[in-house]
Amino acid sequence: MNVIDYRPPPILKRFIKDFKYDELFYSWIVGPVGSGKTTGIFFKLIYMAKMQDPSRDGIRRTKAVIVRNTMPQLKDTTLASWGYWFKDGEAGDWNATDKKFILRYDDVECEVLFRPLDTPDDVARVLSLEVNFAIIDEFVQIPKEIIDALSARLGRYKLPDGTKPNVYGMWGSSNPDTEDNWWFDYLHNPEIVERMGDGDFQTELNAHYFVQPSGMSDEAENLDNLPGGRRYYENQIKGKTIAWVKQFVDAEWGFSASGKPVVPSFIPDMHVAKHSLLYNPMLPLIAGLDPGLGGSAIIFGQQDSHGRLNVLGECVQSGMGAMRLATDVIRPYLARRFPNARLTLAPDPAANNRSQSDERSVVDILKAFWPCATESNNRLPLRLDAIEYFTTRLVDAGPGILIDPKHCPILVRALKGGWRWEINTKKNILKGNEPEDNPYTHPGDAFGYLCRYFHRGAQREIRYGAQAFKPPQFKQTYHYR
Repeated sequence: MNVIDYRPPPILKRFIKDFKYDELFYSWIVGPVGSGKTTGIFFKLIYMAKMQDPSRDGIRRTKAVIVRNTMPQLKDTTLASWGYWFKDGEAGDWNATDKKFILRYDDVECEVLFRPLDTPDDVARVLSLEVNFAIIDEFVQIPKEIIDALSARLGRYKLPDGTKPNVYGMWGSSNPDTEDNWWFDYLHNPEIVERMGDGDFQTELNAHYFVQPSGMSDEAENLDNLPGGRRYYENQIKGKTIAWVKQFVDAEWGFSASGKPVVPSFIPDMHVAKHSLLYNPMLPLIAGLDPGLGGSAIIFGQQDSHGRLNVLGECVQSGMGAMRLATDVIRPYLARRFPNARLTLAPDPAANNRSQSDERSVVDILKAFWPCATESNNRLPLRLDAIEYFTTRLVDAGPGILIDPKHCPILVRALKGGWRWEINTKKNILKGNEPEDNPYTHPGDAFGYLCRYFHRGAQREIRYGAQAFKPPQFKQTYHYR
């Protein structure tokens, strides 16, 4: 066949041509529904297969596998999209029994396998393949273990005449999922994955991440191929929740709708700073602390002259007792992030309970390093009241609380919905009086202790400092002559 006249929009075009010669690489793209992502992963295969060195007979031969989570999804979406562009008998030959398409164009011949991951046997078959390329449709549904194992099968295709594969890689497309999916941490880790913008392709990282514009933006892609163009997205959002629109139209990562956020008054656009916040060494630094061997979290903050709570940093870890927490976590973090800080800890009041081993409490150990402001009550309603005090408050400089997005990513995700009440979906009621036990519980609790520290100070001011001055009263009347 002749190569189809396909003209991708800007982001998809950059994704398709994202390639570093003779290196293992990964390339991922997310975008709204209907943005042409699936078509993009197919045409990236057209682009990549053309780069393979020809065999002795002049044919460039490669082998690829296209993976989808289940067989129904593979048949109804992936294969349907493939068949639209690459028709049996025109673009190559389709073998329905083996779910295999021999793609032919110009001097290229590519064997394309279509595989689901329904059963352990399906997974084993995929992970025993020897291919040049692995293509993942809706990659957010695929576990990390399969991605890691499949990457070891790339570049393993052996050509009969001994020609070596000189091009290989893995790529995929998807709608965004929720932030508690492992893919979110992976794709947003700048030490592993580079988010591609308008610059060139020169980078030392071998994984690239592309994000298409919102379907409602002026730069929305693939509108010419959607029924009604812009109206396609305008009709999509009617009757949908804000969370659905953000995830499937704006291409933003969301949180599972299976639980209710513990702090519904938290508004990311308002309470998350647009840039890193400045630490003021002249002000006290307070750290809310939720200790525990199973998991612990420390949230650092200061209250500025406007009365705004600036949340500046976080430390989240597990398997650490109080002494290691102080020496291996807090002290190095202070030296690096808050030099010369006047730190006061605001720990969970339960940290005052003495250990059965040496009769010292967590607070006793930490007091050897920093002052500890411990109250007698750790009831959750008090902490939530303190959090709501700041999230619902406006000061002369803006919102009553700002959180540093660079240094507090886990806390931000906790407040977006990771820290949540568990819902009985059948009855649509809360399952209990405590939030769901998950990785965001400790950061949420530590944040509550931080807010509680400053809220108690505000309550004292209201109680004792806001009364009008009354002059002293004298019973005896004085007369002057």
